[in-house]
Amino acid sequence: MRGNGGKMSVEIAEVANFLERTAPFASLIPAERSALSRTVTVRYARTGDSILTAGDHNDSLFVIRSGAVELRLAGKDLTARLEEGSTFAYPSLLRGGEVRNTTIALEDTLLYAIPAERFHELRKQSPDFREFFAADEAARIRHALARLREGSSFALDDRQVGNLVGRSTPVSCIPSTQIADAVQLMHQRNVSTLAVCEDGKLEGIFTDKDLRSRVVAGGVALDREVGDVMTTGPQTLGTNATVAEAMALMASGGFRHIPLIDSDGALAGILSATDILGAIGNNAIDTGLMIAKARTPDELIEAAARVPESFARMVSTGVQAGQAMRFTSALGEAVHRRAAQLAEEALGPPPCPYALVVFGSLAREEQLVGSDQDNGLVIAEELDPAGEAYFADLGTRISDQLDASGYVYCSGGIMAKNADQRLTLAAWRARYANWINSPSEDKILRATIFFDMRCVHGDAGLVAELRKEVLALLFDSPLFISYLARDALRSKVPLGVFRNLVLDKTEDGQMVFNAKKQAIMPIIDIARTQALATGVPAVGTIGRLRALCEAGKMNSDDTQSLEDALLFVNELRIAHQARQIERGEAPDNLIAPADLSPLERDYLKDALTVVRRGLDALRRNFAGGIV
Repeated sequence: MRGNGGKMSVEIAEVANFLERTAPFASLIPAERSALSRTVTVRYARTGDSILTAGDHNDSLFVIRSGAVELRLAGKDLTARLEEGSTFAYPSLLRGGEVRNTTIALEDTLLYAIPAERFHELRKQSPDFREFFAADEAARIRHALARLREGSSFALDDRQVGNLVGRSTPVSCIPSTQIADAVQLMHQRNVSTLAVCEDGKLEGIFTDKDLRSRVVAGGVALDREVGDVMTTGPQTLGTNATVAEAMALMASGGFRHIPLIDSDGALAGILSATDILGAIGNNAIDTGLMIAKARTPDELIEAAARVPESFARMVSTGVQAGQAMRFTSALGEAVHRRAAQLAEEALGPPPCPYALVVFGSLAREEQLVGSDQDNGLVIAEELDPAGEAYFADLGTRISDQLDASGYVYCSGGIMAKNADQRLTLAAWRARYANWINSPSEDKILRATIFFDMRCVHGDAGLVAELRKEVLALLFDSPLFISYLARDALRSKVPLGVFRNLVLDKTEDGQMVFNAKKQAIMPIIDIARTQALATGVPAVGTIGRLRALCEAGKMNSDDTQSLEDALLFVNELRIAHQARQIERGEAPDNLIAPADLSPLERDYLKDALTVVRRGLDALRRNFAGGIV
């Protein structure tokens, strides 16, 4: 190690300019950065020099100005390789003890050394500086998520729906009440929805829509009982449900009112879309209603065209990544459901029960704008030629309608219009059994998406039965799980040995990485493999991670780190896509790190480190002798 033992005669401005481009110093105010620059000592190390040796006392934070170093735990095991802009030796400052890593210059290296006293002063003064030098990547990512959410105007996952409807007793009547009296009660109390209860139990609701569509349009006499025309079996939520849950339910179902049930099972109130819209001013519910009301294929195309705008508006109001995906998935589900309903209206009732099932991101409720369609039909029983013709026509109409509505044809052919995606329950069961009992690399490449499935229309019991049988087949299938892990390990995390981002060049010369393929999909694959291996029935990625933790199949630190990494990269992704939509561009997943702040780039590296660590664990636990 060479140095001058003190401050070299360098321009303070040059040091300050470099720190301004480097995390976490970029987050300091100019005066703090200028003062810090005056305390910096410049040091120089030649190739092979030991900068710090394990066991040494350390009194500086080091920033690499140029060159590269490697850290070896106790001088032996390689811990990391770092390059320009990276910092090291801060753990010993936090502990106040000896350094644990020997640091060696891999090439001629110029270093900025910041005194320990100044390091600790900045940790006290700047929350960003303090959190950046947290003990591990997971803590830093959590801080990054908190920063990204600071501008959120409404915490949809924190606020409970019970707080939106107040404490007044809901307006209700009994089923035998005459329609005329029910309408008069609604007018007197200025409500658009009436709860219909019997012996304290909710039997249904009577709404303005019921009055128009069932009473007036149907010519029903006003002396009939309201129980004859009410909406029976309405969807309900507990008062402790979140606003995010309510919004997703309304957007997906295309309705404006949800009865709320308290912890004792009693009716607590009626939540309306107006209650939510008044609180957050978001139009996702209106888009869902427009989709549900579409009377023709052209009207559905028009309604579905509003989905990208709804997404962009959600993001602009501070809606977080998980919520944005949930709402966009709810709207996608509504489009799929209405496409199936319109097809049934054109063809007549189906010859037997069936389910429209979706796979992939929509099944996981993690869909964003621009996704293609992945769907199929689960048919209850064997068909005669007429039945086969009906479902062939139905599947084609659904797929064609979805393509016209923005959910383009799947390049892999996973669509209900194709015969191999329209199968009886028995045929689907045999298909999964073949994949699981006789796995191969080629089969896994085509089959992975099918292990995220959800019913969006029709007989949900068919899909529930299929999922239950699939989980039973997986119970003792280590070879299949090994192949599944191998497929996941194909992912190439865009992080080099120096913690540098490994990027691709686009046609217009931008250096980018694919956030979905290189960061998000690996976490989805990790969660799916672990869940299927241990019989966890959850389908969503975060739901799977949390269920694995609760079941003791993964430790809480690992699951929390993966969840935070997933949410952080998705926050970057939805912000990127919202900006593209606002500019009139087609959304994609190609993020240019140059567009991120220095702090965001460093947090991105933390997230990718977590992903790589998760893949390493998957390799150890499940790949066995295959990889």
